[in-house]
Amino acid sequence: MATDENGEGKAKGGLAGIVTSVVLRIVASIRSLYDGSAPWLMLVDMRKFGCPDSVGEGLHRFRRNSKDFGYNYCLLLLAVSVGCVFMRPFSLFVIACLLMLWAYIFYVRADEYKFRGVTLTLRAQGLLLAIFSAFIVFVATDVNTVLMGGLTGGGLLCVGHAVTCTPEPQPEDSEKGLIGGFADFVSSSMSSNAAALEKVSDMIPTKWSLQMDGLFGKVGLNLWG
Repeated sequence: MATDENGEGKAKGGLAGIVTSVVLRIVASIRSLYDGSAPWLMLVDMRKFGCPDSVGEGLHRFRRNSKDFGYNYCLLLLAVSVGCVFMRPFSLFVIACLLMLWAYIFYVRADEYKFRGVTLTLRAQGLLLAIFSAFIVFVATDVNTVLMGGLTGGGLLCVGHAVTCTPEPQPEDSEKGLIGGFADFVSSSMSSNAAALEKVSDMIPTKWSLQMDGLFGKVGLNLWG
């Protein structure tokens, strides 16, 4: 009995520890985005706004502004999405429960599970959890609608700003991929979470992983470090 109680206490302590770790990583990531963002007054300088003369100019503005204000756009998109979720407390509760479930399976317990003589590997558990999460988000609740609304609204706002704002006359850096420093931020964040990404990558077939590496490699991102 003592062993069970100690094991249960360890599990609870591990769960509290992983929650704290996840929260601290989220705060650190947001702080990194804020530290790398451009001065916010530059985004609202009305003297720089105007319709592009052609589609080519619009694409050029989008590329340049995405590189210059990539961090700002990400923070804005995050703020709009979080605002939409907080307007629906039930959606926030569902997302929090799913995140806790994923954290418990992959970080707290992180082991095979035996059910009626059938051994489920960590990869099999991840696939089942992905199916369950998709069912909860897309079918059983309206979380999908809330998230898509926030992402769509924030995305349109960022794209509209990128296209209508005249970029600063600075030489382009061709070594930073499609969206410049923001791509570097994503790559460094993924590298710092290599252990977690390795567990996720174990659930993805090798063929799909190679295709994803090739796709994201075109914009300067390295998913698996």
